[in-house]
Amino acid sequence: MEFSVKKIAFLVVAIVAGVGLALVPPPGGLEASSMQVLGILLGAVILWAGGVLPEAATAILMSMLFIVVAKVPIDTSLSAFSGSTFWLLVAAFGLGAAIKECGLLERISILLLRLFPKSYKGQVLGLSAVTTITAPIIPSKAAKCSILSPLTRGISEAMGYKNEGKEATGLFLSYYAATCFSPAMFITASVTTAALVGMYSPEIQEQYTMVTWALCAAPWLILMFVGNYLFISRRYRPASGNKLDVSFLDQRLKELGAWTKKEKIMGVVMIVTILLWVFKSQLGVPEYAAALFALVAALAFDILPIKKWRSNVAWDSLIFIGCAVSLSTVLPAVGVTDWLVAAVGPYTSMFFSNPFLMIAGLAVLTIVVRFLILSEIGYLSVFTAFLFPLAIAAGVNPWIVGFIMNAFVIVWFLPYQSSVYLTAIHSAGEGWVTEGATTKYCFVYCAIALAASFISYFAWQAMGIWTI
Repeated sequence: MEFSVKKIAFLVVAIVAGVGLALVPPPGGLEASSMQVLGILLGAVILWAGGVLPEAATAILMSMLFIVVAKVPIDTSLSAFSGSTFWLLVAAFGLGAAIKECGLLERISILLLRLFPKSYKGQVLGLSAVTTITAPIIPSKAAKCSILSPLTRGISEAMGYKNEGKEATGLFLSYYAATCFSPAMFITASVTTAALVGMYSPEIQEQYTMVTWALCAAPWLILMFVGNYLFISRRYRPASGNKLDVSFLDQRLKELGAWTKKEKIMGVVMIVTILLWVFKSQLGVPEYAAALFALVAALAFDILPIKKWRSNVAWDSLIFIGCAVSLSTVLPAVGVTDWLVAAVGPYTSMFFSNPFLMIAGLAVLTIVVRFLILSEIGYLSVFTAFLFPLAIAAGVNPWIVGFIMNAFVIVWFLPYQSSVYLTAIHSAGEGWVTEGATTKYCFVYCAIALAASFISYFAWQAMGIWTI
C-alpha cells in the first residue's frame, strides 16, 4: 500500500490530535484512562476519514491501543467477538456467499419479476418489490447489486429503452433505492444493520428480535416503498407505453437451466431458517444459532465449498465490525458514558424532547459526517456510543435513534461515499446509466426518508416505542 501526501497528512493529524487529547488532564468524573480512550478513538476516526489504513487495520490498532495504553481488559476491548451479533454476521456472510454461489437469488428474482405487469410502472414496482422481498437473503448490499444490476439492464434493453436515458435511470433507481431502504426493516439485509444491533445494550437486543424489529420498522419502510415508487414511476416514465418482452426473462431462466440440487437444498435451508427466526420465542432457538445451523448445512452439502468460504467471505469486514462494535462496552467501562450524560445531557434534553428536531438533526448529522467518514459502520459505532446514553437520559428509546441514523447512512451524493453504489452502477457494464443522473436522486431519496421518518413518529408513538 502506498502512502500519498494526503494519507501522510491525515496520519500526522491523527497522531497529534489523538496524543494531544489523551494527554489532556481529565475533568471531574473522568480518569486518565478515559482521556486515553478518547484520544485513541479520535485518532482512529481521523484515520478512517483519511483512508490511511484499511478499515480493519485501523480498527485492530484502535482495540490494541485500548488494551496496551488505556489498560482496557481484552474481554472489554474485544467484547463483540463473543457476542451473538458477531456470530450472526459470521453465519450471514457465509449464507450470502452460498446463495450467490448456487444462483438461488437470481432465479427467485426472475420468477418473481415475471408476476408483475410488463409495463414501465409494473417493472418499477416489480424491481422495488423483488429487491425488498429478497433483501434478507444476502447481507451484502454490494453482492445483491452485482446480481440485480445486470438483470435490470437486461430488462431495460428488452423494453427498448435507450442507455443513459431517463427510463433506464428509473429502472436502475427502482432496485437500487430498495437496496438502500430495505435493510432498515430486515436485520439480515445489510451488514450495517446487523452490526448496529450489536451496538445496542443486551436488553434492547433481547427486546428487538428480527420479527419485532421488522414490525417496528414497517411503517417507515412502507412509506419509503410507496414514496420512491410514485416518484420514479412518474418522473422517469417513458413517452410511449413500451411493454417488456417476457422472452428475455424466459431466456435467462433457460440459461440457468433446471433447478439444481444445491438450489433446492439451499431453498429448503433458508425456509427452515426463516421459520426458526419467526418462531424464536416458541422454539427457544436464538437467531444466531439458527443462522449457524444453516451455514453448517450449506457447508455440509457443499453448496458453499470450503475454499469458497475462505475466499468469498469478507473476513476483514468481520474483524472490523467486531472491533468497532466493541466501542459500546469500552466507553462505559472507562466512565465516559456516565460523564457524558452528566455533563452534556442537560443541554441536549431540548433536542431529544422535540421529535421532529431530533429526527432532522440526526439525519443532517449523518449526511454531513458521511462526507468525511466513508465507513457506514465506522460512523455508527462512534456516534451511537455517544448518542445512545444521551437519548436514554432524555427518555427516548435508543432503538429509534439508531434506526434514524441507519436510515440515512447509505447516502451516495458523491460516488466515493458508497462502495455499494459503485458496485451497482458498474457491475452491469459501462454505458447503461450515468453517475450524474443517479447521484442526483440521492436528494430525492433523503427527502422521502425524512418525510417518512416524520410520519412514522406518530406510528411509533402509537406503538409505544418512542420513549422508554
